[in-house]
Amino acid sequence: VGRFNEFEMLRIAGIRYADLKGYAYGRGDVSARGLAAAYSQTVGQIFTHEIKPYEVEVLVAEVDGGDRPAQIFRVQFDGTLHDERNFGSIGGQEEELRSRLSADYRDAMTLSEALATAAAAIEGIEEREISHGDWEASVLDRTLGRRKFRRVQATEIETARS
Repeated sequence: VGRFNEFEMLRIAGIRYADLKGYAYGRGDVSARGLAAAYSQTVGQIFTHEIKPYEVEVLVAEVDGGDRPAQIFRVQFDGTLHDERNFGSIGGQEEELRSRLSADYRDAMTLSEALATAAAAIEGIEEREISHGDWEASVLDRTLGRRKFRRVQATEIETARS
């Protein structure tokens, strides 16, 4: 989250980091931990040395095709790096969202259950119902091929919320 030009520069830097690391060593050497550390160093450097620090927060997640647990890292606007467990949240009311999600989270939730839980938590914070067309979600699915990221379809979100 944050200002488009700032997180776009970070996104491009992250792609370059992954390209260089993967080319110099191997694809397997590119990890969420390494990428999050690079983001943390960059954002922290800008926070302490520039007149106007970046107004961004970054969530970096990694899944593999095996049984290893997912890794989730959160980089705050000042470069502070957090190793998250089970889920991550960023944005204006992240602490309240994290609290609500912690109360309702359980291991091995289905995608539909996770979507419903997240929607209920967000709507509870907003104190209003959010229309179906205003939701946007994505998932890292370890059963997919090389590219694990996919956008959740609006019909999946609508079904989960009903």
